[in-house]
Amino acid sequence: MMLELRDIYKTYLQGKLEVPVLGGISLTVEEGEYLAIMGPSGSGKTTLMNIIGCLDSATSGEYILEGEDIAGVSEKRMSEVRLHSIGFVFQSFYLLSRQSALDNVALPLLYAGVRRKERQAIARRALERVGLGDRTEFKPTQLSGGQCQRVAIARAIVNSPKILLADEPTGALDTRSGEQIMEIFQSLNDEGVTIVMITHEPEIAAHAKRTLHIRDGLLVNSSGKPVTSKPAADPTPAAAGPAVAKAPAPAVDRTREIVTPRIKAPKLPKLPKPGKHKAKAPADSGAEAAPSAPAPSVQTPPPQVPAPAAAPAATKPPEPSREEISGQTIIESLERQLEALNKKQDPSGPAKGEGPANE
Repeated sequence: MMLELRDIYKTYLQGKLEVPVLGGISLTVEEGEYLAIMGPSGSGKTTLMNIIGCLDSATSGEYILEGEDIAGVSEKRMSEVRLHSIGFVFQSFYLLSRQSALDNVALPLLYAGVRRKERQAIARRALERVGLGDRTEFKPTQLSGGQCQRVAIARAIVNSPKILLADEPTGALDTRSGEQIMEIFQSLNDEGVTIVMITHEPEIAAHAKRTLHIRDGLLVNSSGKPVTSKPAADPTPAAAGPAVAKAPAPAVDRTREIVTPRIKAPKLPKLPKPGKHKAKAPADSGAEAAPSAPAPSVQTPPPQVPAPAAAPAATKPPEPSREEISGQTIIESLERQLEALNKKQDPSGPAKGEGPANE
């Protein structure tokens, strides 16, 4: 088994309102499988992909990747998993515009600490694998959309990942380029690479060996019933057909019961009316300072403790902007880091001349 999701819930906080996105996802993907997930906009498919790719964390539930519980690992370990075990292919390519195709593909190897000469050789082989061996020195602005996506695929597989995640890989391509990308995916899957692909195009999903649909934050099969992590368990007790048929119904109801209470805000106690205290205070002069004692009791409402508790939750709103973390807003930062890492790892590189021309 490559990965398993068990009752994955994801809720985003918008102000004081909790917005549920995933309502209990259970999914098992075997090693070497080719899975397509289809769904309309807003159904939660990209959020699900980000959780599988360790770009986001679930609000609750378990995520097991190659036998390791991802929910319990540190951020450093999660970065290592993204670097060595998972390859990403996005709809918008996310290539560094000022770097050549070779340097774009070699970027994961740079972060892995591979020396320049070795990483360029590995990156060149990856480009040849996707049919761009003669475009190593071309920049993204000199390549077509299909060629840019092939560069992105080469970058995704340069570290030989166990699983390849593709989010709308043909969404920005013409039909012919899309078919070429699908041929590359098929060849990678034939070599044993596990592929999980998100798409809204049925003809693209048809290339996968298994297709699931996501609606309103739940995975469903072709008949519209929620998918469980172990679908083979249902048909086993044939004699208990009616009892098994009723089991999925309470499961759906339980998900609703779990999600609904989260939206309720805590009720604060009503403060005492100050009118009565003000009426007695001037009548009994200074000796009646005791009535002011209720004031501290008014200032110590324990229910206001949830307000600080909401503060750490308020640090999670950047979660919807995870696309920015993996997207265009860090391109310039990555280019600066690329130059800094090149100088740090290969201090003598510029003096001897950079690039494959000197090799």
